[in-house]
Amino acid sequence: MQLKDEPDGDEPELITPEDFLPPSPFPVDAQRMGIDRYTGGEAGFLAVVSALDGSKLTHRLFAYFLLVTVVGCFCWTLFGQLNH
Repeated sequence: MQLKDEPDGDEPELITPEDFLPPSPFPVDAQRMGIDRYTGGEAGFLAVVSALDGSKLTHRLFAYFLLVTVVGCFCWTLFGQLNH
């Protein structure tokens, strides 16, 4: 005989809205900072960069291209501010 306070074991499993979402493409560090797919443009950039695989040549070349682009934009802006 079971008491009424005890579950009977035939209860349905509850689901949450997160069960229907795809897994997060962001690294654990970014998730701890609160970055998710709804954060904005920075989150998309971070998702692309975190998906790169260092063992593939094309991914390494793309990472170098991104590095040159970001540093080049920074230097261009800094140079423009210093000469203004």
